[in-house]
Amino acid sequence: MRITNQMLDATAKRTGIPVNQNSLLHYMNEDGETSKDTLLDALQKNHEVSGKTAAEYRKLEKAADGLKEQAQKLAGTGAESFFQKIKESGNSEELYETVQSYIGHYNATLAGLEKAPGVLNQYYREMLQETASGNSQAFAEIGITVGKGGALSLDKEIFKKAPVDTVEQVFGASGILASRTAFLAERISDNAQAGMQSVSSQYDGSGNVYSQLASQFDLFR
Repeated sequence: MRITNQMLDATAKRTGIPVNQNSLLHYMNEDGETSKDTLLDALQKNHEVSGKTAAEYRKLEKAADGLKEQAQKLAGTGAESFFQKIKESGNSEELYETVQSYIGHYNATLAGLEKAPGVLNQYYREMLQETASGNSQAFAEIGITVGKGGALSLDKEIFKKAPVDTVEQVFGASGILASRTAFLAERISDNAQAGMQSVSSQYDGSGNVYSQLASQFDLFR
């Protein structure tokens, strides 16, 4: 909130306290120029930035959790495993939707890591990119393309022509793609949660300070 001459005049009239407008405005506004940030402006901006960062961490955690869930589903083994059920049912649409969901969460996680601060998040991003690029040839056989930055895209027509066994070789338990992705996704989620908690504590702290300082200036309104 910017302290103005009008606010000071109104306060002076109500309280009877003489106010030296120039000196007080200079103190409150730091340089007396309304174009520059005040302390409250700076706190409010920090409060808003912290809130946005916490929101990005929440999105990253959600994306990573979704990626882990889909990866574990694809990498399952035994009579009740996903691929075993697909072979029994012949439900190619469910297979497509599951792989598409995996790709969607993968891309969202990759994008979230790019926005998230910290060396560890960038490391995880590079690990995901390497995982994708290392499977680019196998991906191509089932209609998946590794784009710029590691993002994945799926051609439905090519995918549906691919045998289930071929898809299983890429995403199933016999390969390392899904298991490695699940491993990374779990750690990405944990790191995002820790980051969110850290930033949220700062967010709340700056918000409380802002509220306290702002309330002190209510008499100027």
